[in-house]
Amino acid sequence: MQAESPYFGAFELPCRSKPPYLQLSFIARLSRPRFLGIAICWLAVSPAQAQEIGKLYATRPPPGSAFIRAASIGDNKTGMKLHINGRDLPIAGSDVAGRYRAVRADAPIKLSIDGAAVGANVSFLPDRFYTVAIAREGANWTSHAIDEGPGGNASDLKAQLRFFNLMPGCAATLRIAEGPTVFDAVAFTTVKSRTINPVEAQLEATCGGGHVSLKLPPLRAGDHYSLFLTQTGGKSALSGQFDETEPYRDR
Repeated sequence: MQAESPYFGAFELPCRSKPPYLQLSFIARLSRPRFLGIAICWLAVSPAQAQEIGKLYATRPPPGSAFIRAASIGDNKTGMKLHINGRDLPIAGSDVAGRYRAVRADAPIKLSIDGAAVGANVSFLPDRFYTVAIAREGANWTSHAIDEGPGGNASDLKAQLRFFNLMPGCAATLRIAEGPTVFDAVAFTTVKSRTINPVEAQLEATCGGGHVSLKLPPLRAGDHYSLFLTQTGGKSALSGQFDETEPYRDR
């Protein structure tokens, strides 16, 4: 890491103005219509704010849960129906991976595709996050459980970036275009992560002679963002998505 880099060095977030507070004496002097108008404005929140409030009061998974999601290696996602313990574990749209799901860490997990078991039942450690990479080898399906470690950022003032190499046969490197290296020597079906300043950047990934790029979207402090290097149609591809966790439901 280069200390002088604008991507990894120290930075300050712009100051946010404090929310306005009204004195009770001022409220008492407001006319009723004007007061109601102000109250309505206070109650109006954006969808993003409503989502954050929903997360705050959502049912939390029991202590000691593991959090897993599925990712597809290669051109296997089309028409694939992946299940975990009999329940659908979808991968939406053009995403490489689905959302994390909280599961019991003290019981084996059964993965299946189109009703066929994927390898042996596996167990996960509590309070850790996993991406299970699914691949087809001949007529069979295989899975690689990638341990991402515990969740959370080392610093709430930065964003967390994860880089997964799902391209077989090479070790991958990710760097900022015309800038420093972010991750180096990332082996197949492994991940490396770090915190970065929440900025926009053009990223470049290389692996086995292949070279692909991706513009990092605007990140905010506290965001978690995953980058996936994959092979599609015989060509390397670099894609990214924000990390999300499903709302917990007692199953």
